[in-house]
Amino acid sequence: MAARWREINWHYARRDLAEQVLDRFDVGATTALTLFAPRRMGKTEFLLHDLLPMAAKQHDYLTVYVNFWDRMADPVDSMILGLQKASSQITRTAKFKKVLSKLRGGGINTPVGGVNVDMAGDEKAQKLEAVQEMFDVLMADRRRVLLALDEVQHLATNTSFEPLVYALRGMIDANKEKVRAIYTGSSRAGLQKLFKKRNAPLFSSSQTIDLPEFGRGYLEHMAEAFSEATGRTLAINECQAAFKMVKKVPYDFRQVLDQLILRGGTHITTTAEEYLESNNQDEFYLAAWTEMKPVDQAVMHWVITGNTQGLYSQEARAFIADLLGMDDIDIHSIQNAVNRLLKNGHLAPVVQGRYETEDPYFTDWILTNVPYQ
Repeated sequence: MAARWREINWHYARRDLAEQVLDRFDVGATTALTLFAPRRMGKTEFLLHDLLPMAAKQHDYLTVYVNFWDRMADPVDSMILGLQKASSQITRTAKFKKVLSKLRGGGINTPVGGVNVDMAGDEKAQKLEAVQEMFDVLMADRRRVLLALDEVQHLATNTSFEPLVYALRGMIDANKEKVRAIYTGSSRAGLQKLFKKRNAPLFSSSQTIDLPEFGRGYLEHMAEAFSEATGRTLAINECQAAFKMVKKVPYDFRQVLDQLILRGGTHITTTAEEYLESNNQDEFYLAAWTEMKPVDQAVMHWVITGNTQGLYSQEARAFIADLLGMDDIDIHSIQNAVNRLLKNGHLAPVVQGRYETEDPYFTDWILTNVPYQ
């Protein structure tokens, strides 16, 4: 008989990566790290199920998790929710309860810890003050604090969020001997925009690491969990093929497994094909491509070639000019195209002058439907 769903561990632990991050904090190699990976690659799962539990249990941290997509319209609300949840790890003092009482009755209606966090009207200054007070209470604890800020690039999407960036910078800098911070982002362009903000530089001292792709160990774990759930066995080489088909995106691979559980059988590559077909984005990609200027399309082609030369090199300019039927093209025109592509989420910066595409499915669509000549 197949095991009951709730008894099966579908989470593939990344203990080695968690230890690596915490060791870097413990030895003083850095006080802040930025973890990058595209959406649906498992950043949040790594934070919540691997890094933060290990930090709390084995490294004696008080952990704070904030997801800035929880309350996208006002990330200060996200901070309040995250700090409230963190307060469950300490004894709530009279001061902390007083701060919570000031937040009742207005704009955030999600109950956390039995309290409806709310604020009437546009009282951003008061909410920022509450964030500072709540943070100060946590800092009074004997333990170090590990502050995990998820999808932090969102703070660069609106100038109205800058007061929070200033506040965060102040809180972290004032307690740098005790606070360790890990920031995550799913957009290289968004992170770079945040890093380069001259008015409110929050991450100038942060080191960036990429979230490693899952390998064979992950596929073996998922195949074993699938077998526990269904009594059916998946061939690892077939799992590898299906994983490659969905661009090694764990979220999509899990969706494929879920469909296979429901439909029966073990033909995972066939199920992956059907999953991709049912989630076909051809119309969206065609519209996105059609809306691009010809020079933008030429820039995308250059990036997709994987050429090691930067976009502003003579080789790149000659390639782009040739696609446009021109003798030459100036750097300014290429810069304008890059800026448009960054803004629309099609490109991400890697190093100076070099970029990569943000969406691997869009990359495949371009190669299949509009290959360069």
